[in-house]
Amino acid sequence: MTPTDTLFAKLIFTVMLLASLGAFVYLMRRRYQVLRAARQIDRFDRPWERLKKVLVYYLGQRRILDPKHLGAGIMHALIFWGFLAVSINSLHLIGRAYIPHFHLPLFGPESLLGAPYIVLRDVFEVAVLLMVLVAGFRRLVLKPERITLSWDAALILTLIGTLMLTDFLYNGSLVAMDVPTGEAYSFTAAFFGSLLSGAGMSSGALAPLGHTAWWIHMAALLFFLAYLPISKHFHVVTSVFNVYFQNLQPSYLPHMDLEDENIENFGVSQIEQFDWKDILDVYTCTECGRCQAACPAYATEKPLSPKKVNEHMRDHLFEKTPWILQMAAQANGGEVAAYEGAALVGEVIQDETIWSCTTCKACEEACPLFIDFIDRFVEMRRHLVLEESRFPAELTSIFKNLENSGNPWGIAPEDRELWTEGLKVPKMRDAEGEVEYLVFVGCAGAFDQRSQKTLQSLVKILNAAGVNYAILGKEETCTGDPARRVGNEYLYQMMAMQNVETLNAMSFKKVITSCPHCYNTIRNEYPQLGGEYEVVHHTEVIRDLLQAGKIKLENRLEQTITYHDSCYLGRHNDIYDAPREILSAIPGVKLTEMPRSRNKGFCCGAGGGRMWLDEHKPRVNQNRVEEASQTDAGLIGTACPFCSIMIDDGIKETGHEERLQTRDVAQLVADAMGDNGKA
Repeated sequence: MTPTDTLFAKLIFTVMLLASLGAFVYLMRRRYQVLRAARQIDRFDRPWERLKKVLVYYLGQRRILDPKHLGAGIMHALIFWGFLAVSINSLHLIGRAYIPHFHLPLFGPESLLGAPYIVLRDVFEVAVLLMVLVAGFRRLVLKPERITLSWDAALILTLIGTLMLTDFLYNGSLVAMDVPTGEAYSFTAAFFGSLLSGAGMSSGALAPLGHTAWWIHMAALLFFLAYLPISKHFHVVTSVFNVYFQNLQPSYLPHMDLEDENIENFGVSQIEQFDWKDILDVYTCTECGRCQAACPAYATEKPLSPKKVNEHMRDHLFEKTPWILQMAAQANGGEVAAYEGAALVGEVIQDETIWSCTTCKACEEACPLFIDFIDRFVEMRRHLVLEESRFPAELTSIFKNLENSGNPWGIAPEDRELWTEGLKVPKMRDAEGEVEYLVFVGCAGAFDQRSQKTLQSLVKILNAAGVNYAILGKEETCTGDPARRVGNEYLYQMMAMQNVETLNAMSFKKVITSCPHCYNTIRNEYPQLGGEYEVVHHTEVIRDLLQAGKIKLENRLEQTITYHDSCYLGRHNDIYDAPREILSAIPGVKLTEMPRSRNKGFCCGAGGGRMWLDEHKPRVNQNRVEEASQTDAGLIGTACPFCSIMIDDGIKETGHEERLQTRDVAQLVADAMGDNGKA
């Protein structure tokens, strides 16, 4: 006898199945329609590379199994893999409501995959049940800060656990009744069958128990299916697509065509103005909190949690979905009343939250499902700056300085070459023919006294190595990066176009920058405006000169150094090794790492325009300096002028001047060169 032997039972189950599938299809259609209504972008390029990412990061769970979160990662990976394995069993159980002993092709008891699958299914069902218990213990007892306690998560864990237990009881009852099934290979069925038999249950009691387990299993499964699209576990459906459609392009912000007469919005003020991948990101968030744990703003008590931003946006999106779908249908005629709910910018996401982001990319690096955050924050900043003129007061003078003087400090452009006094520094205007390298000095290198020492050291190195280079000098202006990161796209494009026109008129092979922000902007963002250049960072050039034997390091520095990774050099552009290879090559230097290093490095606090904004305590740079002070290093090596400034200030603010210093890698190399480093 099977749970649906009677026509009435089959009818009841069919109604349940159709209701569940109907609800799932209806809700999925609404979710998809919202994606269709969002701004369209192209993420359909490089399909084979995308499929490889799916294999590695979706099926392989590489980011989930991050060593920093290995325990939780193993737990989630086992539940995920178990979910995939058990899904075949679920299809078998559904099929058996209509066809006794139903199984998929090749999965029958005597088929090729039958016995191996049953053993694999059992292993994963046991693992999943254990991991559900572990997850419940973590949430209810350990309560990690990054985890959100919610009834939704508790419900999902309960449903998953119910599916495992009812399958054990159903198969165990069949074994106890000696019903011929394919469960002869199931060790869980044998175990539970022996338990039930040992309990002295008769066939008259075992059959109802098995039937009840089957019906509960089906009810849990079909409810789970219908509930998914409105649950935080919607990522069960969307995660594979989010991994596939991840951003494969270099690190740059979306281009805004300011000359487009049909442009409707300068930035984003409403949830539906984001592109469809942004909406998919919001759908996909698992609330794991890894982004929050990595965020320097959150770590220093700023009102920003990337996880909370996703949660608030998702709740707002679900609430606004009916209105969005009405607006989408308006294209076919009809009018829709204005939305009367909360505004996305300013209410759902507070202004202070938006301005707290340093664009360090730590959240994106930590996310197992490749959710993007930076573009969303900058798009909202664009709205605040370009449409609302609502931004921190400090930015008023910065915008004025950039527009009038071509640098954030407001120093006269004529002073851009003062740092070269006493040095042999060729200028592009005096160059005859093509030069190998154009050194883009950057505003910090030209005007900040601490950063000028880095450029002076770089010049000594290049001169000693006989490199054919030149600088723009007075013809150079700010790349526009500070303006772009805080949302002033107009000012950015004005400054960027000025540089592009200047650079396009010059004859050179490569651009050298000492500033990772200049590097990222010229290399990755100027192509949007017609500026295609090969750009290298000064640490890459110095490393290559050392390896080629063109510079010699004669002086021993006898220093223990810890290296601070610049976010825009590391996470944004994947340059981690060059600075470390240089430091390791300096005689007498011992290199030690901070706990947070490389792609897990901690921001200095200057990125995303935060260099120019006030910050309440505790400050990001102070947090980083305190971490460095816990090592045995006496010096913090840097490869970014803004990192140098922020780390140096942090050392003074935390009272560590007596035991800690900070210097750029180029300065250390120039010191190690001794007389060879004289210009």
